[in-house]
Amino acid sequence: MSYLRNILFITSSLLFFNLTAQELSKEERKVEIFSSEEKDNLQLWFQDEAKRMDLNEEEMSQYSSIIVYYVAKIARLDDKDKDYSPERFKKELNILLAKQDKELEDLLTPEQFEIHKEIYGEFLRSAYRRWGIKND
Repeated sequence: MSYLRNILFITSSLLFFNLTAQELSKEERKVEIFSSEEKDNLQLWFQDEAKRMDLNEEEMSQYSSIIVYYVAKIARLDDKDKDYSPERFKKELNILLAKQDKELEDLLTPEQFEIHKEIYGEFLRSAYRRWGIKND
């Protein structure tokens, strides 16, 4: 059950990217790049795909911690007070993704890491389209 909860938490976290500004309330800052139905579909898809990594409970916990940490940082990249251009946003995103990948490479086998890259890559392609930026 803990595994399922971790997967759902990760995918929920991945799906919430928000714009923020000091003068806006928490609810006004929130921008969802996916609809409720899309989020549900992505959660199911992510859960099924993550099973392919065949992680034990401890590995899944460590994996989840790393993903959640970086998703929280990524979610802050589009804060209004940062006012990043699409190019700067992408640069900062890539820096965080590289750090995340380094930590995951230390945790996962090469095969598991490749599965992670496939899963995360698909999500990022969708997010890039919604953000309106190109992934070179």
